Amino acid sequence: MRAHEFTLQEGADFYGYYKDAEKGVYSYPKGMDFKIGHVSNVTARSILSSLRLDPDFENTSPYPIDDFLKTTQSYLNANAADKDSVEYDNVEAVHIEASRFKKQHPEITHVGFN
Repeated sequence: MRAHEFTLQEGADFYGYYKDAEKGVYSYPKGMDFKIGHVSNVTARSILSSLRLDPDFENTSPYPIDDFLKTTQSYLNANAADKDSVEYDNVEAVHIEASRFKKQHPEITHVGFN
């Protein structure tokens, strides 16, 4: 196979999860609408690092949504002077998305990149 004959699927999506009690795994509501587009792994790691969370999202469990919202709100408050930065915009986007998840899907208990 030649290099131009395949594509590399690198990147991450931001999801809201709940723990499926029967299966013991994290899942997300069927038909759930996602507002944040697919981001690169570098962007996902940058967001998590900005929040002082483990950037190794491939090997960590999702974060409790309430803790995540507190962390993102704290970051936004502390960095309001830098609100024109890419880092601020990215954190604000996941904060808005996690808030929307919590409001529209109360069964969601965790968020994370996948």
